[in-house]
Amino acid sequence: MLVGDIMHTEVRTAEAEDSFADVAKIMRTHGISSVVMQQGSGELAGIVTERDLVNLVAAGGDPQTVKVVHGMTRRNLETVDPKTDIAEAADKMVSLNIRHLPVLENGKVVGIISIRDLTRWAAEELSGGHEMPDIARSQKALRAASELQKQRRSS
Repeated sequence: MLVGDIMHTEVRTAEAEDSFADVAKIMRTHGISSVVMQQGSGELAGIVTERDLVNLVAAGGDPQTVKVVHGMTRRNLETVDPKTDIAEAADKMVSLNIRHLPVLENGKVVGIISIRDLTRWAAEELSGGHEMPDIARSQKALRAASELQKQRRSS
């Protein structure tokens, strides 16, 4: 199974001048935990996650006035392409302690995948009555979700 088979292609985005409060509203409205920042004609500029929001507030920043361009994750931004195996994406998430991976094709954002997507796929794969479930990848996705949860608790 490949990332492109389960990624979300409707990627929510924000502008550099949007405030963290604006991004939080996008997240709440759409039931998501990350928003992508793009530049130019679809190139990835950064990502704003719930963790970025928490870090801002914990540092005393005002979500109403701080622009996301000043606090989004942009260094060492990890991505995958649609042809990446989901087991590889799961490994990448665990090794980097991240929960979201923007999906790029030819340098443009075409989707996003989260640990929640991997977990949902694995649960459906194992319980969906498939004649030949992808047990190895399903187990890897579920282990990745479990490992990320443990890392969050210990942080």
